[in-house]
Amino acid sequence: MRSYICLAWIGVLTASLTLPTGCRKPEIKVYDVDKGSIDPPRALAQPSAASAAAEPIAWTPSAQWKSLPPTQFRKGNYVFSDKAGTAEITVTAFPGDTGGLLANANRWLRQASLPEISQEDLDAITVEVDLDDRATAYVLDLKAKSAAEASNRIYAAVIPYQGQSWFFKMSGPFSTVKSQIPAFSVFLRGLKFGDEATSAGSIAEHNHGEHLGDLTFTAPSGWMESAGNSIRIASYSISKEGYPPADFSITSFPGDTGGLVANVNRWRGQIGLAPWSPEKVAAATRILKNPAGLEFKVFELKPESDAEKTVSEEWIRVAIMEQGGKSFFFKLKGDAVLVDLQRDEFTALLQSVHFSHEGHNH
Repeated sequence: MRSYICLAWIGVLTASLTLPTGCRKPEIKVYDVDKGSIDPPRALAQPSAASAAAEPIAWTPSAQWKSLPPTQFRKGNYVFSDKAGTAEITVTAFPGDTGGLLANANRWLRQASLPEISQEDLDAITVEVDLDDRATAYVLDLKAKSAAEASNRIYAAVIPYQGQSWFFKMSGPFSTVKSQIPAFSVFLRGLKFGDEATSAGSIAEHNHGEHLGDLTFTAPSGWMESAGNSIRIASYSISKEGYPPADFSITSFPGDTGGLVANVNRWRGQIGLAPWSPEKVAAATRILKNPAGLEFKVFELKPESDAEKTVSEEWIRVAIMEQGGKSFFFKLKGDAVLVDLQRDEFTALLQSVHFSHEGHNH
């Protein structure tokens, strides 16, 4: 198995993250941008003694989650309720590896009345994603293979950091947990480590004053929600007879993720195109401002010369929005003809984007 000292995302993705499909009309989507209690490992009775302001990891909970007082073991304690029930979101930390990833996964599965998995199963589903240059995490999506709506579900990230195992865990009814996976993923991507966590102090834990609110947009008619992955805020598939489906995603990360030129050239490389100079990137940048006052840098990345057209038949249309210290990426990738046909739909989606604070108590 890969080193447990890496921070990795883990998904029991045998059924993947199936999202609702079948939209035949524009659909407004809202994603946050910022059951049973699970006992801590019995062999580790003492949590970190550091105060919240001095923790080596700091976080900002989703505005949709209700904060509860911390407990002896829980450094973060939140709940989210809907018609299906209540999901608990907790943050705990314990010294060492607490018995290893498999032991923790199977303990949670037992508590959720779900079948245990083997080491081989765990190895097969392990994926690594870097959240910080000093940390990388295990995210587990533990659920019944049948994905029964009445069953329990656990979505958790295990982060080994500075000699401790940190557990960011959401548990509850299947559909309730499913609805909060986008918010939970944003929550994880916003984690701060080391000096950044220290400077953030209790603000990252409790203050929603700088929270952007809910990312809201209208999905074009005919775009079908797709499974995507845990990194994405939203994911859609666009189909047209005679062409392979195009893929649309929305992602968000802290900071500028390396800068405009690096991002543009990374995307060009994904479709086999040579990198652009900073001057070319600047010349290719198109600015779009929408009715909500949000500004996007839009790029058409496509083969242009005859030589490039022999290398790639794909296009990428992408928009970058910077808000609240984060970079948001709206990316459409697929067959050149299909992506070109979606030009107006892509622009309409950007025009609909805004942040909503409705229903939030700050």
